[in-house]
Amino acid sequence: MKKFIAMLLLASVLFSAGCAKVMGPYYLEQGQYEEGIKVMGEQLRENPDDAASAYYVGRYYLALNKPKQGLPYLQKAVRLAPDDADYVFWTGVAYWAMMDFDRERTAYEKAISLDPNHISAHLYLGHGYADRGQWAQALKQYDVVLKLDPYNPEALYNRARALRGLDRKSDEIAAWKGFLEYYPDGSMAMTATEQLNLHGDFTYRNFIIGKRNVTLRSMAFKPGTSVLDADGRASLEVLSAMMQVNKGLVVDIVAYAKGNVPLAKARATAVRDYMLNGNPDVDRGRLPLSWFGTAEAVQVGDKTFSLDESVSFITEVR
Repeated sequence: MKKFIAMLLLASVLFSAGCAKVMGPYYLEQGQYEEGIKVMGEQLRENPDDAASAYYVGRYYLALNKPKQGLPYLQKAVRLAPDDADYVFWTGVAYWAMMDFDRERTAYEKAISLDPNHISAHLYLGHGYADRGQWAQALKQYDVVLKLDPYNPEALYNRARALRGLDRKSDEIAAWKGFLEYYPDGSMAMTATEQLNLHGDFTYRNFIIGKRNVTLRSMAFKPGTSVLDADGRASLEVLSAMMQVNKGLVVDIVAYAKGNVPLAKARATAVRDYMLNGNPDVDRGRLPLSWFGTAEAVQVGDKTFSLDESVSFITEVR
């Protein structure tokens, strides 16, 4: 009989842990943090040794920006399952939210000792080094992340920041381009492009298209011709898609070619024709052309750059 009761208790514990691992992520994904605290908290009261329930209650409090309430639950999860790197890592996040940066770093280092391939721990450890201006250590951590996850956006972006902090300009430029190759949209792309432009590199540029700020890869042509290279075509696809959605959007294509007015005109025409060929329902009048036989002056921060050859876009909404 005692053996039977023990088996029932073990089954109850295993069932509880299984429920926590299923229901715990659900409340996180749905953003139902208070409901999660209620349900998982009750689960924890019924099964005080359920590490997963304690962990998720802690996570919900963190999501509600209540790290002081969440930390004891995360610490309890670590006590119950000391070999779980995720549990240890999230105590670090709680310490960060409480501005206890020494304990934060210790937690990430502990998580890495448990799981050397813990991507988030390496990433956040890098962020901590970056916040303290310890750029060489930060770069090392971001490189570890990228070995584990080559397309990690935060590591790609912050690796470029670390290289800037180390004053490795050519490497920094390459790193910004590497980030933008995979993530050419959003606020991080805007900042990456501005940093790239500050170095006089205009492979990517930021434009105001209608009411949106958009990062576009610059138009490139075969030398001395109006034949578009493939690299810039993706940007034209983005512009075309925006014109399809916003029927009142007008995009003025402005081309510059220093000392060569006919070339500037031919390039503006080539860009318009490419967009029209792929979007026959777009009215030609929505793509007016301008061209100049001068260099384009571009202001970036407190610097002004002169681009001998370029294509820019000026928009209006009718």
